Amino acid sequence: MKVNDNYLKEQLKHVYWLNGGCCAGKTTMTRKFVEELRFQTLRDDVLKYRSFTSHVEYPALQYPHPKLDWDKWFNRPNDEHCEWLFQIVKEMMEFFVIDLLKMPNDQPIIIDLGIMPEEILPFIPKERIVCLYTSDQEIERLYYFREDHKMILDVINRTANPEESIKNGNKNMVKFSHDIREACIKHGIKTIERTPELSVDEQFKLVRGHFGI
Repeated sequence: MKVNDNYLKEQLKHVYWLNGGCCAGKTTMTRKFVEELRFQTLRDDVLKYRSFTSHVEYPALQYPHPKLDWDKWFNRPNDEHCEWLFQIVKEMMEFFVIDLLKMPNDQPIIIDLGIMPEEILPFIPKERIVCLYTSDQEIERLYYFREDHKMILDVINRTANPEESIKNGNKNMVKFSHDIREACIKHGIKTIERTPELSVDEQFKLVRGHFGI
């Protein structure tokens, strides 16, 4: 069953989307919208959605899982890993949109989810999407050492060569970020770079300015 995009556009006209790659400030901006402007938000829940899927129809949603060979997983070719990252979000959207529709529509919603823009442009106009990005160096400096990624780093540290696993993983995240940004630019979506010099409040002002809030 496919939901009509025009109907979705009408029902989700209170939704704003923070797109982009990792370490770009999406989670921080979401927290600002929720705490200061009383926005609602919705977190993606792969494990929740996975329980309703099969490996035939939703192959990407079945990964990662505890029985994986973590050395192979963290050292896969970059194209292969990025393809999985984009596919898992695409498969998840079928469930995510339903959860969005179930939320109250009397308060705006801010979404923090990196995705190829063509997956959401049919029902979220580009005026309510912004692509946040940062430098390759910032991704390499921060991604695996964030507090919310501690569990990932713990698994990597059990691989045969953690340093090489991190290096390859960083290449995956850099490519993922580049691919989303390039697609957003192609579709005329506003991009904002997070630099070490840009304060959280300054970035928040830029995002709010784009959304007209």
